[in-house]
Amino acid sequence: MKKFFYILMYLTAIAVAVAFALCLSAQIGWTFAYMLICAPLFSLGITFFLTKGKRVTVISDVDRTMLYKGEPATLRIVVRNKSIFPVPAVKVRISNQGGLVPENVCENYVVSVSPRSESVIEIKYKAKVWGRYILGAEKIFMHDFIGFFKFRISCLEAVNEVSVFPDIPDIQGDSPLLRSATEAARFADDSEETTESESVTGFSGMPGYTHREYVEGDPVRRINWKLSSKRDKYMIRLDDEIESIKQNIVLDSCGGRNIYENERAVEGMLGAALGLLKCGFESTVYCRLNGLYEAFAISEPADVSMLQTRLADFSFERQLASQKKQNRIPIDEMLSAGGSRAMMVYTPSFDNDLSDEISAAQEQGMTCAVVTSDSNFSGRAEQLWRINEDYSAELL
Repeated sequence: MKKFFYILMYLTAIAVAVAFALCLSAQIGWTFAYMLICAPLFSLGITFFLTKGKRVTVISDVDRTMLYKGEPATLRIVVRNKSIFPVPAVKVRISNQGGLVPENVCENYVVSVSPRSESVIEIKYKAKVWGRYILGAEKIFMHDFIGFFKFRISCLEAVNEVSVFPDIPDIQGDSPLLRSATEAARFADDSEETTESESVTGFSGMPGYTHREYVEGDPVRRINWKLSSKRDKYMIRLDDEIESIKQNIVLDSCGGRNIYENERAVEGMLGAALGLLKCGFESTVYCRLNGLYEAFAISEPADVSMLQTRLADFSFERQLASQKKQNRIPIDEMLSAGGSRAMMVYTPSFDNDLSDEISAAQEQGMTCAVVTSDSNFSGRAEQLWRINEDYSAELL
């Protein structure tokens, strides 16, 4: 529509020049008419010349590549003109990232550049949702002087990757989900060092346990966090019984279309790992990074922080019908590691394929609880929990 308007105005200008030549002054009128007729050719020739030989280059960069949620980042796009001709107009369309929200809601930016100079576009973003994002220009076009023609140009440095750390929500140790997980961990653990005891609850304040004040060098995993908060000083449990009780936590490698549900699964998993640790239960977290499942031992709060950092580079996969399906639960890895046969699976995409893998794991002796953020799940599980927006969980 805009191009049609330009053409209409151009033809109108030629008609006015011809009318001026015929009615008033032939010399002046025809001069203007010839100039207008030749203008598109000159405009096209100069614009075509500028697009060749890298006379006009576009580069982009970001000031920060790792962000916590709520922190800002700035994308700079530099249009540089190395020729002696002015650049009429460069139109830059910015890619939409969803979780990184620009302060100025504008998709298209237009700049002109003087001879042998540069123009800079700066877009400020704020990190809203966990994930890995590519900031930059989606499309770049150079328009001629009268808007009839455009040529696409590329950005020399188009890949600006920004990773946003997930949050670690505070999940209370007496939440129904963590109570259920600790019970499963105690009675599913088959290691020789673990003995079952009705007195081990991990939540009650700890009658029956022997404690002393924490001193430097004590294992952090023995800190009784609930009692420590009450006494306003770190207290160490002296019993050995709970030390070997562990829980396996799996972050499903397959994600959904909703970025908020994907984020809730990741952050809910981190919150559960820290919540179990505060109650005295270690865990092993399995997640797929670079195509392979990695196991992260969680035995102290620093391990959760390290996992939080690693998950900034994690991204969910989408399994297409045409692709060979990959295992979404590392059954073999967990069985070969020995120890606990209790498992929690965090998933933003709970479908029938995942249900089948869980059933296969249960046939091999695994006890499984599914924790999903999927609002439209189709899978089935004996113990199914849904993560709410406040990271509480309800049993379905």
